Amino acid sequence: AVRARWVFDSRPLTSPPPARTTLLQHFRGWFVRTRRPAFDADRVDLMDFRTPQPAHGLSFGYVLPSGPHEALVEYTEFSRAPLTGPAYDRALRHYTATVLGLDAFEVVGTETGVIPMTDAVFARRTAPSVFRIGAAGGATRPATGYTFAGLQRQTAAVAEALRRGRGPLPPRAHPTRARAMDAVLLHALHSGLVDGPAFFTGLFSRVPATRLLRFLDGGTRLGEEIGIGLRTPVRPMLRAAAEVARLPRRPAP
Repeated sequence: AVRARWVFDSRPLTSPPPARTTLLQHFRGWFVRTRRPAFDADRVDLMDFRTPQPAHGLSFGYVLPSGPHEALVEYTEFSRAPLTGPAYDRALRHYTATVLGLDAFEVVGTETGVIPMTDAVFARRTAPSVFRIGAAGGATRPATGYTFAGLQRQTAAVAEALRRGRGPLPPRAHPTRARAMDAVLLHALHSGLVDGPAFFTGLFSRVPATRLLRFLDGGTRLGEEIGIGLRTPVRPMLRAAAEVARLPRRPAP
């Protein structure tokens, strides 16, 4: 047996806690190597909506080059359920050939994942000396699926608490306002009140990228958030806010 004063548990949950809205961000990526130079190592494409859109949710591609011949090319969906392996591969073949125009390349590796996007409230402490961290402890940003920054905030706070001799309860990884706004957006996407590609494309075209990225990371002030909100489809988002406030929290299907 292994004994410890404190235990930090980042194991994935079998299912997320009860929530008003739960979507899945699911993806498959190909690590590709091209015969001819095809990528700019100084440019990253994060949300390329030139992909066939599903009936529910949204899809996009992204490209993370590591050199002129190598990149991770990813196909991602926000929807209720993952795809089959062949469906991901069809989407990636379409994206690499039709959208990116890659001709001769080899796939040297793959990655696949599923990230719950939910407004559930995650327990941070499951026993007197046992704490959840990472995605299991609510570090994933509900509206984006990004976890790294939230996890860094949690671990920095835990390290500081241990240094000071205090109990190392991880803090909430994202501010209350950010979680509330994410709950509204998740419901708007899930219910079809907003068109996902148009929503995100509009945000990036109307809001300076540095400010929007700070917003997505939970680092903006209230005034900035109001300004960003006014650059979204206001009426559908207000309706989503009114509806989500009345929704019960249910176990994930």
